[in-house]
Amino acid sequence: MPPPNYPRYVSPKERAENRARLISVALWGGAALAISVAAMLFAYTDQAPPWLRKLALQIDGTFGFPILALIRAMAT
Repeated sequence: MPPPNYPRYVSPKERAENRARLISVALWGGAALAISVAAMLFAYTDQAPPWLRKLALQIDGTFGFPILALIRAMAT
């Protein structure tokens, strides 16, 4: 008969470290997402260089044009 499978003990210190790590990852991920959306929004403006416009269209088209839909929603 195999030994019982008890849950692993997680100390309060380890729990706090895991929570801090999760919050850090969430904040960095949110910041990266906000910066990438802002860069994509800039890429659709007239001030953006042509290479950035082409790259933005390719990236946006890969995901089904969510940034273009966002721009259209903000314009109405």
